[in-house]
Amino acid sequence: MPMTNRYKKAVIEDTVSHGIDEDEQSNLLDLFEYAMKSTATTLAREARFDTSDFATAKERNCEGFQLTLQRLTIDGRDFWHGRFSRAEQQLTVTGSLE
Repeated sequence: MPMTNRYKKAVIEDTVSHGIDEDEQSNLLDLFEYAMKSTATTLAREARFDTSDFATAKERNCEGFQLTLQRLTIDGRDFWHGRFSRAEQQLTVTGSLE
């Protein structure tokens, strides 16, 4: 029986950041993985989030970012492209589930 997407391992394929420090990036990647796993269990091809809606965002200094998440199918495999933005700060992430 195939494993549900929520329990698969998240793999970060690539990141590009602007104006984001290492700690912020690590925290945003955790939010990306959570959002990717949650959205992967649905038929949605695109989702939008405000990180302020995540329970841990305030304590992790991740409030106020907008996250757009898109499902891309390349050669029959699903990839996820995420873009966080807050004022001059941006983080672009590509990930997948294994």
